[in-house]
Amino acid sequence: MDFLLYRSKALVPTPSEAVREIVSLSVIRNAATDLTGFLHAEDGMFIQYLEGPSLALWALYDHLHHDARHRNLTLRAEGTIKRRRFHDWRMGYSARSVMCFADFLNDIYGRSRPEDANGNEALIFLMAVCQRIDLGICDQP
Repeated sequence: MDFLLYRSKALVPTPSEAVREIVSLSVIRNAATDLTGFLHAEDGMFIQYLEGPSLALWALYDHLHHDARHRNLTLRAEGTIKRRRFHDWRMGYSARSVMCFADFLNDIYGRSRPEDANGNEALIFLMAVCQRIDLGICDQP
């Protein structure tokens, strides 16, 4: 099983109904292709982690490059995993109201530029966000 994590510039307001539609459709499509993952939308930026069968994962990543709702996809991490990190999330979703990425980076790493975050930092952030929602500390937007 493979994973990837990318950052992109959102061309739709974040958060918005357009983002919620992305998530709703992703839940359906990801179930059909056995993908799971998590999307965070904040201040005109998407951070997305995806995991699953290699062929389906990389086909989706190729498709995302042609999606007019964002641009400048930057792959931050990729690799092989033994088990899913987001097994309960066909497509989880969070926004700044759940947790602010810039604040997280500043609190943990002493810097606050999300565009400079590496894949590990972004993954740790997404896992922390997921836990906040799973524990009921915050609701999914």
